[in-house]
Amino acid sequence: MLALIRSSCSSWRLTLAAGFLVALLLTAATAQSAAAEYGEPVPGQHVYDTTDLLTPEEIADLEARAAAVEAAGAPIVVYLQARDASQSETEADARALMDAWDVQSAPGAHDGVVMFFNLRPGNLRRGQVFIYAGEKHFDGGNLPESELQRIIDEEMIPLLRENQTAEGIGAGLDAIAHSLTNGPPRQPVHKWLARTVTAGRFSIANIASAAVSIFMVLTGLATYQARSITRSPVVPTTRKPDDTPPAIAGALVAGRVTPYQLEATLIDLAQRGALVFEPADKGGMQIRLVDPSLVRAPYERALWTSLELMSQKTGAISGEALGELWRFWGRARAELQAQLEANGLFDREGKGRRPVRLAIMVAVPVLLGVVAAESIANGSGTPFGAVLIALGVLGVLGAMLLSARVPDTTALGQSMAVPWRGYMEGIVAAAYDRTAELDLDEAFPYAVAFGVIDKLDKRIREASAAGWQPIWFEMTRRPSGSRSDDWYFYHYWHDYHRASKRSSSSSSSSDSASSGGGGAGGRF
Repeated sequence: MLALIRSSCSSWRLTLAAGFLVALLLTAATAQSAAAEYGEPVPGQHVYDTTDLLTPEEIADLEARAAAVEAAGAPIVVYLQARDASQSETEADARALMDAWDVQSAPGAHDGVVMFFNLRPGNLRRGQVFIYAGEKHFDGGNLPESELQRIIDEEMIPLLRENQTAEGIGAGLDAIAHSLTNGPPRQPVHKWLARTVTAGRFSIANIASAAVSIFMVLTGLATYQARSITRSPVVPTTRKPDDTPPAIAGALVAGRVTPYQLEATLIDLAQRGALVFEPADKGGMQIRLVDPSLVRAPYERALWTSLELMSQKTGAISGEALGELWRFWGRARAELQAQLEANGLFDREGKGRRPVRLAIMVAVPVLLGVVAAESIANGSGTPFGAVLIALGVLGVLGAMLLSARVPDTTALGQSMAVPWRGYMEGIVAAAYDRTAELDLDEAFPYAVAFGVIDKLDKRIREASAAGWQPIWFEMTRRPSGSRSDDWYFYHYWHDYHRASKRSSSSSSSSDSASSGGGGAGGRF
């Protein structure tokens, strides 16, 4: 039993680490590209409505309220744009804007606030809002996450849902100014509630704990049954099944959209001639943009737009800059997800239900656990239901681990994934069997999309040393400086791929205005 618990805890930690890595991969774009996207700030202006939703009178009123926030110690920007985005994407936008416009009173002050709205195109009265506060106010200041969430939920959302957009923004600004000046309002004392629900052997907490434990078991079983519909047997092969793009094939095999598909899309575009990989003047590998007319899918166009921004109109992106490309994956990822859902390969409904189910699974036992802890602190003794709560929490961990393995693919998507899983297994087998025939030019982008390119490292190195280089890599010039003529494709690829993986796991600069900050958001 103890071994099982340790194994579950270890798996849970790995899941958390993986989730944290993905979160980092989906963070906001660099300040320079964000500045190009959001425009330039106007000195003295706080409210930027790119949707023309607010009237001049409303903007004037909000400017006065925003000035009060700044007078209370927090330079603030309120930004409205029309974009169908998730809460995580809205948070990324808020942070990117804070960095791009350097929303703080002085370098290193970290005292700015950004209130960012992504309004739904076609219905600007609905969308997402996120308030991001700099480290000074967020970490130990008067605008911690709990207070920002209270402002969103209690002050703003009710008005926003009544189509009173300006009033909702104004209420949020007033609440921020009040909290900065007077501190967050005191939360209601819950000791009386704790004593009430934990009194007696058959207390409310004990009965509810037993019910929650049963609920956890049933939910865990339901989650387990909701896993992969079928796992059809696959036949390993080194022949590509069809002409499905690498990003689509990789998503089908993984059962979800992952960052591996960004790198694969770049190589796919290079194979078509839309761009080329080549040695850079100062060493390393760079990308040169060639023909945008060869870019087809919406997710490819989103990625191409990011490349154009990074090239700064020079048409070339250095290897060092390519390391930052992972920060742009958010929009291309959303487009790829949307395409898979539109084609019936990913389940939009199932994906939407999963976080709701997990939220319920976590919130209920945690709430009861807080009540139990409070009763113990007040000398009420350990409720008999506390043991059941602990078991319920273990049930949550197991159920969440199972749910994390539930693919986004529909029955059609899983059926289409079968031959591609065979192709992936064939590529992996060929990595260890040098007698197996493998077209590296054809397999390269798919191995990247599947996340198995590192298994081909030795085979790529040997082939490259023998004179092979992929059709998408142009060795038409040698880098100046220290690179000697014995450098071949593998060295360039190895440096680029290693830098890409390293940059994807690093955090944003500690000198940026948003560093150390945080926030809260909501949907209306």
